[in-house]
Amino acid sequence: MGNLVSIITPSYNCGQYINKLLDSVLSQTYKNIEMFVIDDGSKDDTKEVVEQYIEKFKKNDKKLQYIYQENTGLRNINGKYLVWPDADDWYETDTAIADLVDVFENSPDNVGIVRGMQYIRDEKTFEIVGKNGDETRNYPKNLSEQCLFGGWDWWFSPGSNMIKTEHLFYYYPNKEIYWKNFFGQNIQLQFPILFNYDCITMNKYIYNVRQNLNSDSRKKIPYEKQILRFTELKNMQITLFDVVKNIPIAEKNNLLNKINLNFDINCINAAFNNKNKKDVKYFYYDLLINNPKNANIYKWEYWVSQLPFGFFIYKIIVFIINQPKRIIRKILGQKLTAKIKSVLNK
Repeated sequence: MGNLVSIITPSYNCGQYINKLLDSVLSQTYKNIEMFVIDDGSKDDTKEVVEQYIEKFKKNDKKLQYIYQENTGLRNINGKYLVWPDADDWYETDTAIADLVDVFENSPDNVGIVRGMQYIRDEKTFEIVGKNGDETRNYPKNLSEQCLFGGWDWWFSPGSNMIKTEHLFYYYPNKEIYWKNFFGQNIQLQFPILFNYDCITMNKYIYNVRQNLNSDSRKKIPYEKQILRFTELKNMQITLFDVVKNIPIAEKNNLLNKINLNFDINCINAAFNNKNKKDVKYFYYDLLINNPKNANIYKWEYWVSQLPFGFFIYKIIVFIINQPKRIIRKILGQKLTAKIKSVLNK
């Protein structure tokens, strides 16, 4: 029957989407699965939708449990392996879980995470509009820093990633993580393991990420909330030093410098885009003190923001620079349209 795989899915008002995920789990060829849907106070029919599947899971030799407003589902799991797909995503293949388990059980003990590749699909048509992963590439096994800072070789949609629970609970023996915002959970679950273990990437697309154009992540975030998120991200990253206790001092200091650098850069850009000259000055001077080499890159943003009418002048300059590009694109677009019409009319 194989080792037990635990699936945790956080859900908030996903009643219209979650059936696609549940169907994809139900169809998995791997049978020894327990799944927990953690409902964070939904106001829609999430509960009714999930409960309709409980008996279906049972008949398929799988377990499904609905939990309402639980802080974390980690304390409920019993599996050797853990995956945590989002409620509005779904598995691409019926063998996704089996493939992940198979790689784990045929890998050395120094492997802590196995992941597959992902399709990004339009929320309405389900057509593929992007990909996370390139099947022609060999990905590095050491991905800890990319997980921490968001590198090109790392994708944060977590449903295609599988971890060993024994590794996870070594770092979180109370089965509790401490940051539960939109980014904190995924980094906390994976960085400690990635720092000490390898990650194997399967050259196979096993998971679908729904591109929701109306999601909170795509909405314009107020400036104050942007700064709050950057501050929370920085604080969460720093707390990981207490979780991963075997980080050498030199490497710890290097990571801390990178965390502070990313924080200042994110805040400078946000302040500049929101025309907040006071904060641009504050974060620039903070960057100047902590990372003087990198501060030179943002010197122009600082000077533009402090000039009288600086933001207005900057807007005019950007418009002048980009105008030729717009004209060229428009001309090429018209020519291409005319060419297509001429071909169709033949």
